[in-house]
Amino acid sequence: MSSSSSSSSSSRPAIPGPYRVLFTTLEPLLATGGAVQAFFFPSSLLAATMPSVTYSPSLAPLFTQMTGAWLMLAFHDAVTLRSGSADVRAWRHTLAASAISDVFYSAALVQSMGVARFFNPLRWDLMTAVTVVTTLGPFLGKLCFLAGVGLPKAGGAAETGDGRKTK
Repeated sequence: MSSSSSSSSSSRPAIPGPYRVLFTTLEPLLATGGAVQAFFFPSSLLAATMPSVTYSPSLAPLFTQMTGAWLMLAFHDAVTLRSGSADVRAWRHTLAASAISDVFYSAALVQSMGVARFFNPLRWDLMTAVTVVTTLGPFLGKLCFLAGVGLPKAGGAAETGDGRKTK
């Protein structure tokens, strides 16, 4: 059985190591950390990401929703991407959904910080730097993956997880 699975896996294009580390290890840890902070320490998360907004306990349901969204992201990165480990289409679909979320989270950061501060690292404090870098780094990685940067070419067709090629 091991020889058949190793031969079938060798016929599939591999997801490059940097993408695997970023999306199956680093981002799930970041998302889980954000979820823990959103659920247990929402006022500190708000202070770090949206200092123009004052925390109120009436905001707790929004942070609970954010917790769920970040845990779903962590699950898809850590579990879904690993379960179809060589399926480029599954990775594209999962990362596209995550990138949509990143667009809106980044937009919220811009709304809170203002355009001039968001795009000027010289105006960032440590918490802002951590927030922006840990948001935009994985987001840019997703955009690169979705654009095919560094992905193996399979004769102009992408392979599915079951070895079939699609155009």
